[in-house]
Amino acid sequence: MAELSLRARRLALGGQAAAWAIADEALVRVAAGEKLLLLTLGDPQGPPHADIVAATKAALDDGRTHYSPLLGEPALRAAVGQYVGADAANVVIVPGAQHAAAAVITMLAGEGEEVILSDPCYATYPGVVAASGARAVLARTRADLSDDVAAIARAVTPATRAIMLNSPANPSGTALDTADFAALSALCEAHDLWLVVDEVYAAFRFAGAHVGGWVHGPKGRTLVLGSMSKSHAMTGYRLGWVVAPETVVTAMADWSAAVMFGVNQFVQDAGRAALALPESALADYRGGFRRRAALVVARANACARLRAQMPVGGMFVMLDVRGVMADDVAFARGLLEAEGVAVMPGSGFGPAGAGHVRLSLCPDDAVLEAAMARIARYAGGVGVH
Repeated sequence: MAELSLRARRLALGGQAAAWAIADEALVRVAAGEKLLLLTLGDPQGPPHADIVAATKAALDDGRTHYSPLLGEPALRAAVGQYVGADAANVVIVPGAQHAAAAVITMLAGEGEEVILSDPCYATYPGVVAASGARAVLARTRADLSDDVAAIARAVTPATRAIMLNSPANPSGTALDTADFAALSALCEAHDLWLVVDEVYAAFRFAGAHVGGWVHGPKGRTLVLGSMSKSHAMTGYRLGWVVAPETVVTAMADWSAAVMFGVNQFVQDAGRAALALPESALADYRGGFRRRAALVVARANACARLRAQMPVGGMFVMLDVRGVMADDVAFARGLLEAEGVAVMPGSGFGPAGAGHVRLSLCPDDAVLEAAMARIARYAGGVGVH
């Protein structure tokens, strides 16, 4: 019985494993010496800014290797609050946005309850919900893969406890606007729901200013997740935060004591140095994603059998391959074998992602140019089926 219970939980946690299978295989093949072009993961290339690296080294030299306060170092909580427009008292420091998602969903929902996600959504979200014991309910997005609040409203049941959305979104590159937040606020108030907004790509808004959940979401019902991984190229640091009403913050102290007992001091010092950087220090890094998105979209739309739209923000482009073949997993597999280009099948992010593949914008321009040439060659050489 114990083994069957473990198997059931693993199946629930790993329901989106298809999204990662080709990416994982490609990494193994590259490690074995094969020359592949990897357009899979959202892992920025190159080191963080030199000031971040220097702050990390200085903190280690200063002996900043001990326990930290359960909710985070006060100086970093204040810096994050200033960065997102919240009071320091509303900020909790955690080891990355993935941990933030697991923590807040566990706090908000449990056995017999439901959490609404977008379809498609970031591939780990269903597993996060399953880990809490709750059930993930997918709300279909619009044709352009943007969130449809009307569809979300139709998915609400008496068991619904929270809605978790990503803006700008992975994989779609779409983003919530003020009208979306107004509708979501009314929905949450009417049904006594929490709204969780993952804003790890907030610094990568290509058109217009970021519309943040803390300011525009339902008051007293909104939690915002953030991270240094993407905005400051600090994926390996595992540093993020939750911005939440103070009642949730109090509960998060208990979570920290039970699960992590604080975040490394030297990592938090590096985070404070990162947030102190002027925008000009990060402009080239962040602006590069907009430029590469435009490059990928232009090359895709120059191919008669492919389609892509310019993302509102983020690190990815969703490539519509239905003009080549309906099966996106088969497309990704064939592309890897025929052209040595690794991409993520869109159906791994939810049924609405079928017929698309996700392309990472983290590789440099030359790699993306070469990859798009190979993708176009592959698309032109196989039949529609």
